[in-house]
Amino acid sequence: MVITDLKRHFLKLCADEEVDVQWCDNPLQALALSGELEFIRTPRIASEITYAVAMHELGHIKSGDRSTDQIARERAAWDWARCNALKWTPHMEGYAAASLRWYEEHLPEPAGKTRQPLKRPLD
Repeated sequence: MVITDLKRHFLKLCADEEVDVQWCDNPLQALALSGELEFIRTPRIASEITYAVAMHELGHIKSGDRSTDQIARERAAWDWARCNALKWTPHMEGYAAASLRWYEEHLPEPAGKTRQPLKRPLD
């Protein structure tokens, strides 16, 4: 499977759901907005990692998780990406796990809740 297949897959999913896509240069600028308009900003798909990031951003829209807990929303988006990607490699999983760890280390706990520890599906 080549990168053009991954890009084509992502763009077809977005077209099927009428999600607008804007390309950016930096994965840290990636985001998804859902509501009356659905919009994703993501790096151009040039590797497995940028494909994973793009699928993750689409997962924010498609997973349906509207929790007030940011970590829950991030997990749901990564789960959706993992389940709907044409392929999911250990390298992609490592990136997803690192992203979740960053959120767990930098965001406060939601009031009255204890977060579940990060689980690595490939362990």
